[in-house]
Amino acid sequence: SKNKRMLLCLSVEKYKSTFNLEKAVCNHGFFMMAPNKWNPSTKSLQRPLRLMDQCCSVMVTISHLPGENNLHVHVHDVQLLSLEDQQAILALSRMLRISDEDENTVIEFQKLYPEAKEEGFGRIFRSPSIFEDAVKSLLLCYSSWQRTLKMAKSLCGLKLQLSRSNRKKQQLVGNFPTSKELVEIGETNLQKQCRLGMRAGYIMKLAKKVEKNSVMEKLEKEKSCWLAYSILDEFKGFGPFSTATTLMCMGIYEKVPTDTETKALLKQVLSTLCTI
Repeated sequence: SKNKRMLLCLSVEKYKSTFNLEKAVCNHGFFMMAPNKWNPSTKSLQRPLRLMDQCCSVMVTISHLPGENNLHVHVHDVQLLSLEDQQAILALSRMLRISDEDENTVIEFQKLYPEAKEEGFGRIFRSPSIFEDAVKSLLLCYSSWQRTLKMAKSLCGLKLQLSRSNRKKQQLVGNFPTSKELVEIGETNLQKQCRLGMRAGYIMKLAKKVEKNSVMEKLEKEKSCWLAYSILDEFKGFGPFSTATTLMCMGIYEKVPTDTETKALLKQVLSTLCTI
């Protein structure tokens, strides 16, 4: 089935006045973290997405021609998918914030900040799952950006590394691991393959808690900043920065994620403005 492709369409007709694929993707560092691959020349996003069973992944390329009513989602190396699998893939609307609720938030925000409307800014890119967002938020802490990118990439290659069968390796698509996969892999393998330092323990505790109860589903539905903050605060490793980053991905913006890099940049920008 190599070189075969299936085309799925996701309607953005209702959101045409505010939606721009490039602006919806390229707005903070998560779009550069594996398994996301943004192609600036074709303005398309490529990454694996999970099918309904949450075990198998397929590679997709997402593109949108300005003015068109649909996003084009090319699913690679398959000819046919069940309706359930198609629905699972179209859950990419979470990543790009394609929903009535997201649209209302963007419109309200752009009313407050006309500059944001001019720039086409308002949708903050995120992952297909809140678990991936939370783990990536942990990878940002106490690390250089290059190391963060390396750790994300190694997590995506984890199943490939640990698969003993060459035939199976050829069929596997390197996707960001689910909580279930991480629990099965275990902390020793996680640390050995990915060299995450102290983060390996934090990520494993989070994965085990997620598998034990539906904490992520509860978190995804939470609209109160303080309640969501208190849920994340229970997990070891979630300090103010990683918590605020996860909340931002959830659409809760009361706490702005700021670290030493942010402060250094603000200082630089403000001192430049002050000298003008």
